[in-house]
Amino acid sequence: MLLASCGGNNQQVQENESDTTPKEEAFKSVTKYPIPTAFEVTKLLNKAGASYILSLSNPVESVDKYFTEKSKAVNLGIYGADLSYASTYQMKQETMNYLKVSKKLIDELQISTAFNTDFASRVEANIDNKDSLINIISDSFYDTYEYLSNNGKDNLSLMVMTGSWVEGLYITSQIGIISKNNTDIVKIIANQKEPLSKLVEMMKPNAQDAAIAELLASLQPLVDIFAEISGDTLTPEQFEKVSQAVSQVREGLI
Repeated sequence: MLLASCGGNNQQVQENESDTTPKEEAFKSVTKYPIPTAFEVTKLLNKAGASYILSLSNPVESVDKYFTEKSKAVNLGIYGADLSYASTYQMKQETMNYLKVSKKLIDELQISTAFNTDFASRVEANIDNKDSLINIISDSFYDTYEYLSNNGKDNLSLMVMTGSWVEGLYITSQIGIISKNNTDIVKIIANQKEPLSKLVEMMKPNAQDAAIAELLASLQPLVDIFAEISGDTLTPEQFEKVSQAVSQVREGLI
């Protein structure tokens, strides 16, 4: 699965010569992808000068313990965030490792889009081109969301989205804990209030699904904490509350 296709070199050229209007913007204008992707969060971490810390990501070995549809969908989102994190920092081996487990869950969930069929080979063919790699993985986020939404699987799309959002917040908060100057990191965390609100708003009409209801309940402590936050700053107490709450939520998901 991880071997590049015979046309890999040509494929990379095609990625580099893509249209000047990113698919990201075109897709958002049509579907209104509701919250920032994990890439948007990890790019902010990179810009803030935060280091890559492998131990923060969900171990790839854990993929074999996810048997239910819910656990697979949520952890597809989590691994998608970990994939974004690794590729943003150009960690090639980690990128390939998280690609492998993400592709495994995509296949098991039968998200059989034309894009996902050659997702792995496209990533490997562009592993040395950061911009192309980011575009490919970002497109996979949108493609998966569009496929699930258009095929009556809104609940699965919400589960994937929740896993991705939680993992992004978890990684950010953990980096904030160990950073000597975490002002920029704290701002990133504070700005997650609106995405969380949108995510919860989307989940509520689907709360008749037991899996969605469970996810909503698990997010409630974070909803309560963010309700007390205004602007893009956190008090030390708020930062600690968010860090502890997201760690507990994430632990229940992985």
